[in-house]
Amino acid sequence: MIHGLIILIFVSGVSIYLTACTPASNSTSRSAQYVVESGISEGKRWRDNRHFAVEVKTEALATDGIHDPDNDAIHTLQEPAEALSAFPLSRRGDVDWVKALDLGIIEPRADLLEQGQMTVLDMDIMFKDTGQMPWVKFPHTAHTQWLACSNCHPAIFIEKKGANNISMDSILAGEYCGRCHDKVAFSLWTCERCHNVPHEGTPERWNESLGIPPNPTTAN
Repeated sequence: MIHGLIILIFVSGVSIYLTACTPASNSTSRSAQYVVESGISEGKRWRDNRHFAVEVKTEALATDGIHDPDNDAIHTLQEPAEALSAFPLSRRGDVDWVKALDLGIIEPRADLLEQGQMTVLDMDIMFKDTGQMPWVKFPHTAHTQWLACSNCHPAIFIEKKGANNISMDSILAGEYCGRCHDKVAFSLWTCERCHNVPHEGTPERWNESLGIPPNPTTAN
């Protein structure tokens, strides 16, 4: 059973429903391992019960497990790969929805009847407890262009400094940012999308490998 937010997007005349959610129960049949390569947990191996794809692949309607391939009506639907072919992509091959929004390719509605407007909050929050990884700058603007405050607060994030015990372990397990990211929002493995503010303790290899400009304090 799935619980969460349903977002309706129209692409080339086709309605696409995106469900931002967390499964009601964790899968016990699939697992993945990863190693934290730097920071305070360097070398520590974590165990998680979610499957992480190496690359993004757009599933055909006939094999997505949702549509009936034997029903002739399936041929009246537009294939997702065709509908999304003109959208900007991230380096992993999934749709860059924020860029699509910035380019005006899509215009999320505040409601189905277009009677209201989104309340956009221009406020960034900096997370500095990231070890050697670059700090995380959370942009409210990119999120509130899509979502209402109540989608995240207070059920997922408590609106108080220090009240949320956020860690990569919990995010990879589908909590906090992981409620949407690696599901309907961009992948957790595009590290630079979140870890984008280098600091004095950030190794230059992170700047180079993630395409982040060198830290001015360590460049000389």
